[in-house]
Amino acid sequence: MEKQNVVTDERIDRYLDITRRALDKIKIAAPEKSYNRRLADSFMEMAVSYYNDAKHFRETGDIVTAFAAVNYAHGWLDCGARIGLFDVEGDDVLFTLFERLWWNGARSSSQSTRFLTSIPLSDPSPVFF
Repeated sequence: MEKQNVVTDERIDRYLDITRRALDKIKIAAPEKSYNRRLADSFMEMAVSYYNDAKHFRETGDIVTAFAAVNYAHGWLDCGARIGLFDVEGDDVLFTLFERLWWNGARSSSQSTRFLTSIPLSDPSPVFF
């Protein structure tokens, strides 16, 4: 795979589109009057703020800062989905869910490492097979 170390117009536009689709898909999973609902609302506020910043930077031609901001935005969405604040209907393409397959830090379906979900909460170390 060829390394890409330049943020192109096409790349930032693709990332903005992916994050827009993720924002459109998310539903808050936490009950209305719960502490987790306040967390979910806060995560969503952060994601939307970073996404809007990314759009602003893109429009002003600062695509490097736009790229950073859109990645922060999507990070908030991934985190909220992964810890269950957001219902993303099991979408592991737009979101990084716990049971996502990984190999050397990159997504892969051919050679993969999978986290087991039966790890006791008292054991913070991941188990691989």
